This record gives sequence, structure tokens and C-alpha cells, in this order.
Amino acid sequence: MTARQVRLHTAKEGKPGMANIGQRDTAQLVETLSERAAVNVRLVLVADADQWRLHHGAVSLDENTALVERAWRYTTAAFLELFLPGSTVAALLRGETQDVHGFKVVPGPPPSGAATHRLRGQQEWDRVTTRWPRTEWTISRDYNAPQFRYDEVLVGDGPSFLNFDQALSAFLYQRPHDSNANRSDLWRIVLPQRAGWFPQITIGPDLLTAVVDGDALDGTMLELSWPAGNEVQRVNGASAHNFPLPHGLAHDSLLILRRDDQWLDWRAFPAPMYGRARDASVVWEQPGPELDILLAGGEGQHLECKREVPEGESRKKMLKTIAAFASLDGGTILIGVQDDLQIVGLPEGQSVDKQILQVVNMIRDNLEPVPPYTTRVIDHDGKKVLAIEVAGGGQMYAYRNGQRSEFYLRVGPNTPPARHHEIAAGFRQTRQ
Repeated sequence: MTARQVRLHTAKEGKPGMANIGQRDTAQLVETLSERAAVNVRLVLVADADQWRLHHGAVSLDENTALVERAWRYTTAAFLELFLPGSTVAALLRGETQDVHGFKVVPGPPPSGAATHRLRGQQEWDRVTTRWPRTEWTISRDYNAPQFRYDEVLVGDGPSFLNFDQALSAFLYQRPHDSNANRSDLWRIVLPQRAGWFPQITIGPDLLTAVVDGDALDGTMLELSWPAGNEVQRVNGASAHNFPLPHGLAHDSLLILRRDDQWLDWRAFPAPMYGRARDASVVWEQPGPELDILLAGGEGQHLECKREVPEGESRKKMLKTIAAFASLDGGTILIGVQDDLQIVGLPEGQSVDKQILQVVNMIRDNLEPVPPYTTRVIDHDGKKVLAIEVAGGGQMYAYRNGQRSEFYLRVGPNTPPARHHEIAAGFRQTRQ
């Protein structure tokens, strides 16, 4: 895509600016789709008499991604990935029945608006991550329409699956099913924004190096800001830029690529860096300072320390904390760190892999659903610390105590049981 094409797309889709969430009239999306000769579409259909109702449609407006066409057909469901004329997809968005790949597809009543999300590069949202920034529009399903849920085994012209939800997760994400896979939106439309982005950022003890790439970098600036000041550099094409860090990377630093008052891509470095999915574009050359930042604020709302992989009642306490982290905005468990924040490292009597497996098994066997988390080992002065980084999942997660599900919240360094109204509020948020 040329720089001129990028500017044209930006004009049609709206300026990115600094707003990350908004609304867009569906008629504008219909117009955008109608102007395209072909688009990459994934359709999930469910059988309804002699026709097929649309369960979910995913549209990619990325002209640079190759498509491998797929068609899985079962008695009660079908999954299609193919190129379709933009006019056909626009008609589906208007609520018009269309013949697609031998299927009579009924999309349901036309929606009036779409939620708009402007996302930076490497940002995961609803199980999708891309290297470059993107704009996503989502259109909610009409909850008055018939709801479909199939629990029977799917066997037919495609891979076999235990149930519909597993097939849906495999088709859309190539990942195992979890509770977030049963999509609540009818449409998802994704437009990549490759005007400017960060392929890699390297953070050392005294230097930050940012690699910038993009299709339309003319007139862009690169800024590193922190609470006590900022530094701005002009960008001249794809290049690497260095920012000296005489006192290390300051807490709450922001690296942003911008043109005038519009951001193209950004990375934030809050303190402490808790409960976040690992960003593949950010390389920490010195993991020790990163651990120091994590420990700087002590145990609290987003951090808990354990000397070793816990057993007995201590194990239950850690699992309750993980459930509480996931039910709110995330947190990190550090194993190999005492309560007084002294780094002692993982016990050497067991292999690190075996200790990680213990943690993975206890989370899988005791939390429902399994929360979004990652495990990684941080080397610090010859000692190994296991970090369990739990992302906020946007729903309530339970500790399973026998046949009873228990819900918890994180309040400072404590993990009290959630009250009934807090549990109800969490489930209401999940349905939105």
C-alpha cells in the first residue's frame, strides 16, 4: 500500500487521534465495503430449516495478507473463509439475504451502529494481536434473535470437534476453546493501520532504542515522555532512534509515534508492570531492572510474592489471588521472592520446568474458567524467579472449592471474598 493510499484510508475511516473507543454509523461501513472489489471474510453459520443464519462474520480489510480458503460443513453449522465481493458483504451488513458459496445466508436485521476500537501495535483485544496498529469495528448480535448453542460432536466435511464452541475457537483463532470464544458480536471488521509502527523497542539499563517502520512516515515525530520531562526526535523514513536513559527508564514513561495531534503507534511503561501479556516487540536487555521495578511498590493491589510454589492452605491463597487478579485488571505472582521482597530464587531441589508445570496444573484444576495468564522465568543476579502474569479478563473467575464456586476480589494486598452485588456486577459486565 502506498503512502497516498494510506492517507486516503485514514480520511475515509476517520482520524485515529488519541481516542481509542467510539461509535460509527453502520451506513459508513457499508459504503466502505461497497467500494472494495473483494475482502477477506470468515463466516460462521448455523443451520435453520432450508437456510443458514449468520452467527458471526469477521472481515479483514488487509490487502497484504494472503488468504487460504476454507470451508467446513456440518449438519448444524458451517465455517467459511473466502474472498467475497465487497458489495456482497455490504449487502449482508444491510441485513439482506445472500447466496454465499452454496449457502443461503440470512444475516438478520440491519444494525444501526458499530463500536470503534483504535488499537496500538502488539495490543491484544478479544484474542487478536497484530504487529501493527489497527482499527476494529464490532457490531453486537441482536439478543432478541434466536440463540444457537450446539453441544453435539461435529463430524462432516472438515475437522471433527467435540462441540460448536471448540470448532468456533479453532476456526477463528487456531487456539483451544475457552469461555471467551463464544463470540457475542455479530460482526467484526478489522482495518490495519500501517502508516507508522514499532517493529522493535530495546530497553537497556541506560539506553532505549526504537525501530520505526511504516508506509507513510513523512512529517512524523517520535517522543519519549516521562513525569519529569520529554524528548522529541524527527523521523525520516524507516530507521532506529536512540534515547539515552542516564537514570534508567522512568516509571510511567510513554513512547509515542505521532503526526501533529494524531498518534500512529505507542508503548507505555507503567510501574509496576503488572499482569500484562508479554509484548513481543519490546526487548528488555537487562531483566534485573525490570524485576526491581515490579518490586518497587511492594505487595499490593497488583503484586503478590511467594518464596516457593505453595502447598496446602498457602496454595489455596495463591489461587484465590490469581482469580481475583483476573476478575479485575490483572496482577503478577512472583515465586522466589519472600514477603519482605528479598529475592531468594526458586528452590534448586526441583527443575524449573517441573515447578512451572506444578503451577500450570493447579491453575487448570482449580480455577474456572482458566484465566488469561503467562508464566516466564526472570534471571536476577544468578537467581531465577518465576513470574505468573495474570491479565484482566473482563469477567469473573472462580476458585473451585469442591462443588462450590468462590469469587474473590483484590483490595490492596488482601484478597477478600466478593460480595453478592460485586459478583452480579462482574457478570453484567461480561454480558455487555
